Amino acid sequence: MSDRPVLLFPGLGACSAGVLRQARQHHAEVDETFAEIDRAAARLGVPAVSPVLFAGAPVSVRDLLAGPAEVAQLAVFGVSVAVHRILAARGVRPRLLVGHSFGEMAALVAAGAFTLADGVRLVCARAAALEPWEGRGGMAAIGLDEETAGHLVGVLGDTDLVVACLNAPRQTVLAGSPPELDRAERLAAALGVQFARLHLPYASHHPSMRAAVGDFMARMANVRQQPLQQPVYSPIHRRHYTDDDDLRLALAECLVLPVRFTDTVRWLHARGCTTFIESGALNALTKCVQQTVPGVRVFAPLLDPAREDAGLRAAAESGGRADPLPDPLSHNGNGQVGTPPTVPAAPWPVPVEPPAPLSSVAPAPQAALPTPSAPSPATSSPATPSFAALTPSAPPPSALTPAESMPAEPSPFAPSPTGLPAVAVESQVVGVVAEPPAAPSALAGWDRPRVVAELRELYARALEYPADLLTEDALLEAELGVDSLKQTSLLTKVAARFGLPDRVADLPVWELPTLGRIADYVTGAGTAR
Repeated sequence: MSDRPVLLFPGLGACSAGVLRQARQHHAEVDETFAEIDRAAARLGVPAVSPVLFAGAPVSVRDLLAGPAEVAQLAVFGVSVAVHRILAARGVRPRLLVGHSFGEMAALVAAGAFTLADGVRLVCARAAALEPWEGRGGMAAIGLDEETAGHLVGVLGDTDLVVACLNAPRQTVLAGSPPELDRAERLAAALGVQFARLHLPYASHHPSMRAAVGDFMARMANVRQQPLQQPVYSPIHRRHYTDDDDLRLALAECLVLPVRFTDTVRWLHARGCTTFIESGALNALTKCVQQTVPGVRVFAPLLDPAREDAGLRAAAESGGRADPLPDPLSHNGNGQVGTPPTVPAAPWPVPVEPPAPLSSVAPAPQAALPTPSAPSPATSSPATPSFAALTPSAPPPSALTPAESMPAEPSPFAPSPTGLPAVAVESQVVGVVAEPPAAPSALAGWDRPRVVAELRELYARALEYPADLLTEDALLEAELGVDSLKQTSLLTKVAARFGLPDRVADLPVWELPTLGRIADYVTGAGTAR
């Protein structure tokens, strides 16, 4: 059997200025997808997305995020759906679709469970349900494993922070109130630990968001589910979705349940999945795959804005298009799966017993979430968001039909040393390409060539790279493999070296993808070449 790919649908971190502009010159699916999204958005009173993405000069991610939340989120959603359509039109038969939190909506639309128009309604319903929480919480990625991140939270003492999403073996996410994230950031800096704020205005997947579940459900009341046409696996519910599931409820529960992406990647890899394609902007998920398991092929077709068409064609050529055999990971409509393929030995234990249904997994009492409240009408005022201490209680059983799931662990919601629940969060580290903002001021006595030379020396030492690789135009992430957490750490050093503002959260890491852009920022040029 050929190595059919797993398509990965990223979350809200997948913002990139100028995304799909090059691809739309070669693939009609781009304009067709966003024309449908614009029509559906208009019926909901939401501004069109296409002009924001494709008219005039590319809008910066900062400006995109400053506009209506529905527009920015529909942009991320639409990019994922368009990539899937482009690959499908070229004969790609995915082995599986996997969405990362917000990305589950695009994955389910791609799988046929919802129409594209209803997908737009889902995105807008989610944005409306989360609006009361904007500004009350936040998230940050930290370069630690789950256990060590839990200890860091424990050191902070009485805190509302929870240990966040497992994205990769040494990348988790913290969620909580802004003042507590500030405390965690100072502690991480003192310990020399990489720390990067995520540019989202709320603590999605935090237990305090439970009231939003009912609001989201009420706003989805008229959305109709259809039979799945492709298999979808959820890193949140840790199993395949089936036609017996209430997928609206599954999506609503994603607001508070943890995302264990690392476990999902290991589980899929142990069952023979070795090719992964990012169905969206950037490479947040494929980078996490590479950091988690060995011997994989990954494709992030939109990572380089100048070569999107080439990236899409390369991904399509990897897609196992001629494979007529049944897929051992695909569902049969009843939640059952075929026999997994023979796989090589993995460097971690691979359970051989049948996986336990999700409802049989017994989380530790300390990690329990509050009992869900009944859905409230969409027009009613949601409960005031709060980060008050949570009372431990047994979680409700999963409302989803049991199907193939990952084996039970000692606790899928590992408690932190403080006894507070450790809940995983949706978001990847943001790493996007856009126009750099104007620097605070130019540096007296430093011309641009001198700044570039100093940056090359600083980055060469920190990355242990030959200086000649660090050209002005080399993309730090796409070409040199420097992930966003590392870039944030390096920008902190840049701030210290050149006397720039030293608050990491204010450094525009996602808009400074090359040394040339960083030099422009430092010298106050402030415009792309």
